[in-house]
Amino acid sequence: MEPRLKQLLEDLTRSLCEAIADSSEVHDRLESIRQEGYTLNLFLDCKPFESDDEAETEDEASRRPVPAPPFRINGRDLAFLRSVGIDPTRKARSRTSRQ
Repeated sequence: MEPRLKQLLEDLTRSLCEAIADSSEVHDRLESIRQEGYTLNLFLDCKPFESDDEAETEDEASRRPVPAPPFRINGRDLAFLRSVGIDPTRKARSRTSRQ
């Protein structure tokens, strides 16, 4: 990690801890969590800023249709499904609208 980024994150951590320590409401909530037997961890993620142009190209790539995964079923799965009244090999009936 770059030294400058590391220093910025340490400063942010210190500021957040001070803000939490100054708030009696936050302190009470944290104490409630501890009394229930839990430890609270706060994780922050830091990544380089993306320009709008870069974000658009990623959005376009994510909109591409993803092919459906192949349907696979083994004999044990088929036997179980049939035992609970489901037959995936049966042709689906067409649904007609009821008036």
